[in-house]
Amino acid sequence: MVSWSDGSSCSSSDDESVTSQLSRTIPCYEWSGVAHELSSRCLHREPCLRLVAFDSTDTGRRFLACAQEKAELKCNYLEWIDPEWSVALQFCLNELWSMYEKEMKDMLKDNVQLAEYNYKVVGEKRKMEEELRFFKLDFAKMVADKEAAITELGNTRLALNDLKEEMEKKKLADHGCTNLHQLPRAKAEKERDKLVVEREQVLTERDQLKEEKKS
Repeated sequence: MVSWSDGSSCSSSDDESVTSQLSRTIPCYEWSGVAHELSSRCLHREPCLRLVAFDSTDTGRRFLACAQEKAELKCNYLEWIDPEWSVALQFCLNELWSMYEKEMKDMLKDNVQLAEYNYKVVGEKRKMEEELRFFKLDFAKMVADKEAAITELGNTRLALNDLKEEMEKKKLADHGCTNLHQLPRAKAEKERDKLVVEREQVLTERDQLKEEKKS
């Protein structure tokens, strides 16, 4: 995996030093660490650090630079070990970097589009969850209202049944009272009818006696 680090861009007083801009390097196990065995020294008069360029047409070139770990302490010493690559190789490297940068831009664009899509999906999901929450609340309220209506209907039916029973009792009571009031009247009417029959019999007997006397 490529590791990126800041480099220096300057020249030293030696003929082998070259002014260049190196912003990226790549690890190399064969060319790494501080070159104590070499005579090259940075502006601090200290042994230099072995590095391999990973930038544009200088990709793969070995060089020496200041070995200070802190960037603010690094001097601008840079010494190339490998010569410049041929024009053909530089052209190929330039094309490869262009392809790489284009791929990175396309990947970044795809990532942005994917992030926007994910954001949209998450937003729609939250909207659906919110709508589902309101639906559950409405459904729960509807169920509660229905249960309340059923309870009220049951209470109404009980009240109607109680009222019906009271009306039946009252009707029976009124009918009983009517019968009690009608008994003396019926008895009086019966006695009256009996007296009427007896009177007619008396009158009939009287008329018969009168006829017998005449004859």
